[in-house]
Amino acid sequence: MLLGMDEYPYHQITATFAGVGGTDPAWNDGHYLCLSDAAGEVSLASTLRLYQNNDVMDGFVCVRHAGRQYNIRVSRRLRPDMGTLAVGPLRLEIVEPLRAVRLVLEDNEHDIALDVTCRSTVLPYEGPAELTRVDGRLISERLTYEVTGKCEGWVQVGGDRIHLDPATDSFFRNHSWGYQAGRGGPRQYGAPLVGVQRRVPGVRQWVLFDMPDHGGFWFVDASGRAASGKGAILYPDRSVPVVNVEHELEFYEGGRRMRSGTVRLTDGDGVVREYAIEDLGWVYTQGGGYFGGFDDGLGQGVYRGDAHVEGEVWDVSHPTTIVGADGNAFEFDHAWAENFTRLTCDGQRGLAHFECVVIEQAQGWTTHPGKAAKAVAQ
Repeated sequence: MLLGMDEYPYHQITATFAGVGGTDPAWNDGHYLCLSDAAGEVSLASTLRLYQNNDVMDGFVCVRHAGRQYNIRVSRRLRPDMGTLAVGPLRLEIVEPLRAVRLVLEDNEHDIALDVTCRSTVLPYEGPAELTRVDGRLISERLTYEVTGKCEGWVQVGGDRIHLDPATDSFFRNHSWGYQAGRGGPRQYGAPLVGVQRRVPGVRQWVLFDMPDHGGFWFVDASGRAASGKGAILYPDRSVPVVNVEHELEFYEGGRRMRSGTVRLTDGDGVVREYAIEDLGWVYTQGGGYFGGFDDGLGQGVYRGDAHVEGEVWDVSHPTTIVGADGNAFEFDHAWAENFTRLTCDGQRGLAHFECVVIEQAQGWTTHPGKAAKAVAQ
C-alpha cells in the first residue's frame, strides 16, 4: 500500500510506510500529550497511537475538572487512512515538526471538547533506546523523545470552557515507538515469565516539567534501571544531563497520591536546583485504556471495529477512592496515576506532569488486570 509519505526518500526497510520491520502486535508508535493550567482548573492526559500490525489506531482524552474525571476512548481500523492522525472526534495535527502540535477533540456525547496548540520552548530530548530481554525473550524495545512548552486554546468540560494562556499554562509531550509490553492486546498463548518481576517496591517518578527559563525531566525507579536517578535540564538551544535526583515527598492519607514535597536536581554543570511541589490533582490513565481499561478489558491496540467510541465520568476528588457514574465506589488494584503539580524554584513558578507511583508489592510482567478494581464499602 502506497502512502503520501512514500514520496519522501526516507525508507529504512523494503516496504512502504504502511508497514514496519516486524510482526509483533505490541509494536506501536504515537504521542502522549498532557497539559495543565496554572490555576489548577483543568488538567488532561491524551494519546493517539498506531498499532500497524493490528491494523488499529486508537486514542483517548482524560480530563480532570472540579474533582471529576471525564474519559473518552476512541478506536478505528488503521488502514487505508494511515496518513490522517485522527480517530472519531479526536485528531492530532503536526503544525511544525518538533516545534508545534494541535490537539482537537470535536463535540461528542461524553461532554468534553478541546482545541489546544502546544508550542515547544526547549529542544526535544532524545533518550537512549531501552531494550529488555528475559532469558533471551524480547519483552520491550522502545525509543522516546521528550519535550515541554506552552499551550494556548481552550478545554470545555461539562459546559465550562477553560481558556489556556501561553504565558502561564504548559504542556508535556512524549513521542515513543517500538515494542512495548502490555500493548496490542493480551498475550494468551505465550509461556508466563515465572519469577520475573517488572516492578519492585518503592517510589517511581517519571516527571516532565516546564519553568519560565527552562524545562526538563527526570526518572526515578526502585528497580535499579540504568536510567534511574537521571534526566535532563532542557533549554531552547541545548540540554544538560541530570546526574542526581533527591526527593522528600508527602502523601495524602492512603499513601498513593502525592500532596507536596521538594525535589533537588543536580545537573552535569554542577548546578543544584530545588523545586517545591504543590499538588493540583491527578488523572487515572486507566480511563484512557491503560491496564486493560477499555470496557471489554482488553486494553490498548485491540481491534474493536472500524469506528468505536466509549467513555464515562468518575468522581476522583478522594485521593484513593473513585466513584463511578453508577454511584459505586472502587479502587484500582494498581497505584498508577498522573499527578499534575505546580513547581517553585528560585522564585519562579512552573508546572509539571508528575507521575509518582508508590509500588507496595512487586508486579509481574504479565500483570495487566483489565478493569480490575476492588469495591469500597459505602
